[in-house]
Amino acid sequence: MNSIKATLLGATLILAGCVDDAMHIQDCASAGDIRPVCGMQSPEDIAALPDGRHLLLANFGGMHGGTGTLSLFDTQSENSRRLFPPAGAVPAVVEELWGEPDCAPPVAEVFSPHGTHLHRLTDGRLRYLVVNHGGPETIELFEVTGQGETTELAWRGCVQAAPETFINDVVGLKNGDLIYTRMLHTEGMTEKLLSALGRNTGDLWRWNRDSGLRVLPGTEANQPNGIEISPDERYVFANMYFTGEVWKVDADTGEVVATAPVASGDNNAWGSDGRLWVVVHRDSMVNLLSCFSAQERPCGAGFEVVAIDPETMAHETVFAHRGAPMGAATVAVPQGGRVYLGSFVGDRLISVPDFGSAP
Repeated sequence: MNSIKATLLGATLILAGCVDDAMHIQDCASAGDIRPVCGMQSPEDIAALPDGRHLLLANFGGMHGGTGTLSLFDTQSENSRRLFPPAGAVPAVVEELWGEPDCAPPVAEVFSPHGTHLHRLTDGRLRYLVVNHGGPETIELFEVTGQGETTELAWRGCVQAAPETFINDVVGLKNGDLIYTRMLHTEGMTEKLLSALGRNTGDLWRWNRDSGLRVLPGTEANQPNGIEISPDERYVFANMYFTGEVWKVDADTGEVVATAPVASGDNNAWGSDGRLWVVVHRDSMVNLLSCFSAQERPCGAGFEVVAIDPETMAHETVFAHRGAPMGAATVAVPQGGRVYLGSFVGDRLISVPDFGSAP
């Protein structure tokens, strides 16, 4: 979720009388086919494990100093279990580091996860990438061990962002490289004001263990947000939130080869129909801003899931919702016949029947 909205929270309070009743959610009841699971910290990003049953959740602490965790969610029992940081412990420093040799383990007390990506390396191991705002901006690298209910996360190092960077999301390549979105050069007021005036605030960066970080030229945009990578790893798809487009970008050169006019895109994921599912925010600014009044309280702000054909960039809305049991969605991920949606605020996720599966 973009940070400029939070800076305008004062205006929201002044205009509180204009906030729709649908923004205020009082219970945890289902609404038709929409089923909530409550009692968890905001699951801002979601990754589906290959067992077809479990999910990895990034439990978000908010845009301004909040802390969070990583957890395992069972879609059948609807129970979750904390995976990281381990209770009462610090990550062990391992001999086999996947990141930079001088990047220190995360500090549990300030760990603040945001965007994530789960993918398989060339040697077959699963790597889970996690943006961490706790301390210096880093991307934490985890190996996923075990399977199903025995799943665990083993810390394998980290990558520190370029100077003056606030990261939003990240994707990984099988050779160990990663690409992230710099949402803002800084998280300061000047950068947010420039964004409000339509100026570019960020870009895409690629990291390689041998050559380090490099910017992908030509990817400057206004608040780059979620990012996903094509199965053949030739392209990344970046949601340029305030630029109002989704860009298809050459993962090596940074060339923008195609765009789709989809504005306010948060996170994206591959759908069960083979298309890119982008969650977009569709509500008034006042209603969206009202979501920041309390991090732990769910918000009913309207959203849509837009499916984009990765070849033609043709797009259509495949799901839309507003109000209870949850709005303000950030990501939509299929697993086990349902689609699971998280949010940047609140105490829940929701699921609906898989709208991408063939009838």
